[in-house]
Amino acid sequence: MHITPLALAAVFCVGGWIPHLAHAQGDPGLAPSTALQPLPRGEAGRRLPIVLQAQSIRSQPDLQTLAEGDVEFRRGGLVIQADRLAYDTPLDLANARGHVRVSREGAVYTGPELELRVERFEGFFLQPEYEFTSFGTGGRADRIDFLGNARSQARNASYTSCPRGGPDEPDWVLQTRSVKLDLDANEGIADGAVLRFLGTPILALPSLSFPLNNARKSGWLPPTINIDNRSGVELAVPYYWNIAPHRDATLAPRVLTRRGLALDAEFRYLEPADEGTVVLDWLPNDRVAGGARGGLQWQHQGRWGGDVVYRADMVRVSDRDWWKDFPS
Repeated sequence: MHITPLALAAVFCVGGWIPHLAHAQGDPGLAPSTALQPLPRGEAGRRLPIVLQAQSIRSQPDLQTLAEGDVEFRRGGLVIQADRLAYDTPLDLANARGHVRVSREGAVYTGPELELRVERFEGFFLQPEYEFTSFGTGGRADRIDFLGNARSQARNASYTSCPRGGPDEPDWVLQTRSVKLDLDANEGIADGAVLRFLGTPILALPSLSFPLNNARKSGWLPPTINIDNRSGVELAVPYYWNIAPHRDATLAPRVLTRRGLALDAEFRYLEPADEGTVVLDWLPNDRVAGGARGGLQWQHQGRWGGDVVYRADMVRVSDRDWWKDFPS
């Protein structure tokens, strides 16, 4: 069967399909209602109608369908746009080529070629650019494999939370050999990761995890190294603890080659009328000074009675030489 009006839409249902004339920009009666619905799974997902619109549609009912020219394929919350799309009904398999764009639940992918099992959302996308609009993040990859409704894996991929408009590379970019993305868990796990700032690599790790948006996430932070003539080489490995939406802490064990082991700790809090920071620096046994040393600082700002604002900044150190040995 071959039908070629200027704009044709077809509604595919269980047991057959019904041709339906529509406007070239989509059917106002069908597209919004299906696009706003979440994508059911299992048998309910298989019973969702497919809305297919193109300049040309050739179909063998319940077998194969080929659409060409300004193709738009909809099923539930999934929209596929392409120059050409073939759909295998028994396999629920869509093959799209040429200016392919996939949008689904806040994720948008664009590239030259897609193969996808629609209801299971399993398949691959070649050379895609991707964006998670709800997170404000995205990147590009050689290939993305879709592993289900919320999981995917990208190969030779970049990822950034910086704006991606324009020809210039974003300031902060994470380059990875492979990255697994889990939208439900809001987590990415990268292998062979290199973090670049303004094109310069500043951190390389065999594996790391990160949140997909700007939300805070507990975990180890990049190590820091410092060298001075009083303490020698200093290595710190911070751990960030996301205690609550309005409280967090950073614990940084340190090794100082001349002085020994140390611990830095910072605790921050933000309440409706109070906010502040507590910082602790502690050396249980300073080999140079011959004993335990430390410093404690508390900075606080609050509001009392709605009109009175007060501030406190208190510092206590173990000895008078503390500021000379640790000027920072």
